[in-house]
Amino acid sequence: MKTILIPTDYSQVADNALKYATELAKFSNSKLIFLHVYQIPIPTGEIPIMMITPQELEKENQNRIRALERTIHTKTKGEIKTEAIARAGFTIDEIKNVIAEKNVDLVVMGITGEKVREILIGSHTASLIKQTQTPVLVVPKDSKFKKIEKIVLACNYNETVNAAAVEKVKTFAQLFDAKILVLDVEKPEAVPVYENTVAGKSLEQLLTNVDHGLFYTSAEEITDGINVFADEHKCDWIAMIPHKHNLFDRIFHESNTKRMAFHTHIPLLSVHD
Repeated sequence: MKTILIPTDYSQVADNALKYATELAKFSNSKLIFLHVYQIPIPTGEIPIMMITPQELEKENQNRIRALERTIHTKTKGEIKTEAIARAGFTIDEIKNVIAEKNVDLVVMGITGEKVREILIGSHTASLIKQTQTPVLVVPKDSKFKKIEKIVLACNYNETVNAAAVEKVKTFAQLFDAKILVLDVEKPEAVPVYENTVAGKSLEQLLTNVDHGLFYTSAEEITDGINVFADEHKCDWIAMIPHKHNLFDRIFHESNTKRMAFHTHIPLLSVHD
């Protein structure tokens, strides 16, 4: 991992994610890119009002993001390479642009667990998870960085194993020398079938070079089962592989990865194929 992107809106949640990303960058010797995306206000109505010019707005935002960069540079005593970017535009679009331009390996973002926000507003973090192939680490507002020792990988043993995505999770595990705990959450009445064993064998082959274990648990809600398991096994990250749902699924079934992002209390790593 060479480059970490940390988008920020300067909120408390974003500041905590920034602290986490900074420590992660120090540990992995990665470059840290700060990004703030702002919008140019468009006047509405017939009454003329005094507005800041686009040039002034750009200068103001450039100064603020560079001040943040200087603060982190001072706190880390120059231990990590940094870059500061401020751009006008739509948040998700500009994050995706910077990911492509800077060859970003990981995006670190904060998230709140407010129920109203989840249902009515959503979040840039959850939207980005759906729209980028780059791994996204979701950092809950109270999470503090420490060396990662255990990663629980939520996986459905009844589905085809996504080798490319598992390989990405494996790369993070190797970075920390961490153990991967592969977990399948089933309904209490469900009984593992032969297909589970086949998927398990595929996972065993994919994870040959990393410490790992395969587990089952039961719960009515997948998110509850994952959280309880993560707590019991003292895991440091939860990893999930979002699936490309068809239109029917998107309308009638909430994404487990998105739901997990709002309800987990430890960092969530979202990894696409």
